[in-house]
Amino acid sequence: MVLEGKPEKDGFQLVSINEKFKCAFITSNPQYAYGQVSVLKRHNNSDEIFTLILGEATLLTEEGDKGYVDQKLKIGVSYCVTAGTWHYLAVSDDALVFVVENSDVSKDNTDELCVEDKNLYISPNC
Repeated sequence: MVLEGKPEKDGFQLVSINEKFKCAFITSNPQYAYGQVSVLKRHNNSDEIFTLILGEATLLTEEGDKGYVDQKLKIGVSYCVTAGTWHYLAVSDDALVFVVENSDVSKDNTDELCVEDKNLYISPNC
């Protein structure tokens, strides 16, 4: 059997889920906007893989001694955020990002960190 999925709305859009993995698209949405970062997330039990298909996207991670690191994603390259890593994804209005994570990722095993550092800002030009 072949299942087909395509992005039809903004934000996080589930494409497929089975007992091990879920696949989704991310498109432009206020949750994924460039600008002031107010909330970081970390998934405690799952790596998360981002692959930029169209547009532009920047991944911000908290890297311990290195502090915050932003990585401009390249089209066609996959980026793995390992379990337990604080992160934020910003996307352009025309972006399409494919995401893979464990099927059991939920609010119960995902932490959110409210960021009070007013200097933590992601520019589309990073």
